[in-house]
Amino acid sequence: MKIMIGFFRSVLSVLYSAFWCGTALITLMIFPNSSDLVLIKFAKKYWSEFMIKWIIGAELDVQLHPETEALFKSGRGAVLVSNHSSYLDINLAFASTPTPIVFLAKAGVRKVPLLGGANERVGTVFVERGNIKMAKKAIKKLETTLKNGRCVVVYPEGSRFKKNEIQPFKKGGFHLASNAGAPVVPVYHEGMGEILPPHTFIIRKPSKPVVVRFGKPIYSSNVEELRDKSFEAVKDLQAKLRL
Repeated sequence: MKIMIGFFRSVLSVLYSAFWCGTALITLMIFPNSSDLVLIKFAKKYWSEFMIKWIIGAELDVQLHPETEALFKSGRGAVLVSNHSSYLDINLAFASTPTPIVFLAKAGVRKVPLLGGANERVGTVFVERGNIKMAKKAIKKLETTLKNGRCVVVYPEGSRFKKNEIQPFKKGGFHLASNAGAPVVPVYHEGMGEILPPHTFIIRKPSKPVVVRFGKPIYSSNVEELRDKSFEAVKDLQAKLRL
């Protein structure tokens, strides 16, 4: 019975996601300058917040460091670096972040029907591993995004981790932050990996709230320093949560 209910949640989530991604894509095709509407209303409120609460049945426990809250209210762009544990992390990022966000994503996401097209039109940049030319183009585009005051979500582990351990961070997102002169905000979340683990498409019933913690902004022009401090900050958020 649990498997059947989980399967129903998964199917409903896919259909619901397809509807809102399709709606977003059509809206952006007709109204090219509607990205704020799509990100704030469609992606955050109607798609992600509704799906997490009413279809998946999860509650969110979100806390922001006071300096990060002030940063978001100022409208300044920032790079948000987070651990990565589930296909639902995109929805979690939309639902928990109080400011419009776009993503630095793998090139494969572009091929996902509806989702790929909608993401590309709101400013998401796709990077192909090992393609230096594409990476430079992506960084240039996202630098402009940051300078225009929009936040960019990066998952620097590179893939969804299966063990309860944060993997070493890759440099890509930190080159972006350094070149744009943008602060890095460490983010740690816990719970989505249990609801939809990497090895299955069956959404499990949440046993506790999904927790999201936004840490203190990190400022530096040095790529290695940004990466190392961000890695330690995310690990520290995880450790404090488990005390």
